[in-house]
Amino acid sequence: MLQNVRLITFDIVGTILRFREPPVAKYVEIASEHGIKTDFTLLQKSFYRNWKLMDEKHPHFGSTTKISSMNWWITLVQETFKDVLQENYNEKEIRLVANKLYGYYHSPKPYIVLEDSIKALNQLKSDHKYIEIGAISNFDNRLHDVVPSLGLKQYFDFIVTSEDAKSSKPEAAIFDYAAARCTKSGQLLASEILHVGDDMDKDYFGARNIGWHGLLVDRHGGGYTIVEDNHIVHNMMEIFNKDLEQ
Repeated sequence: MLQNVRLITFDIVGTILRFREPPVAKYVEIASEHGIKTDFTLLQKSFYRNWKLMDEKHPHFGSTTKISSMNWWITLVQETFKDVLQENYNEKEIRLVANKLYGYYHSPKPYIVLEDSIKALNQLKSDHKYIEIGAISNFDNRLHDVVPSLGLKQYFDFIVTSEDAKSSKPEAAIFDYAAARCTKSGQLLASEILHVGDDMDKDYFGARNIGWHGLLVDRHGGGYTIVEDNHIVHNMMEIFNKDLEQ
């Protein structure tokens, strides 16, 4: 039931596409190619710990502290390995690993586009031409290259990243930044916007807290007791059947 909707925004990773494999598994693989042996579990713990530290020190991939997102990622990878390797840490070798990882995630190789998402995007473009389609992602600006490389550019009127907005979901600022990018429909009411994503806090409640409609993608039946059943979709094609006013 999209009759009153003039803008739909989608989360990207986890909603429109997914990683082919856990990123830390690729970290282990690339390091191994350089003769560096690491433990997946230890590296994963270090990654999450250092991600949090980097996000606190340089929020939104460094966009608010004037460092490049590439530098942000290189530093994160280096610190992630440093904590695990300790006295075996070789800065020159890990720098090579970090550069290779940065380039890899700038390409289409790590991602799989989800079939139900393509079906939903095609139907939106063919049957709901009056609706603008945007993307809101807690990603850096590599996403502006990744989306076209996966053949998805044709579906989106605009793409907003954390780096663009200097804000990340669930903050209101990134949603407001996206709404301002909607140029075809003029001034929009919050009630005319729908956001669809797979993270309950960042996507669903982030959107609803500013008055937008929100749908939560739950392809794996995780179960969300604090989200209304009518606001959950298990397949992206279900967005066309939901009564957003309920």
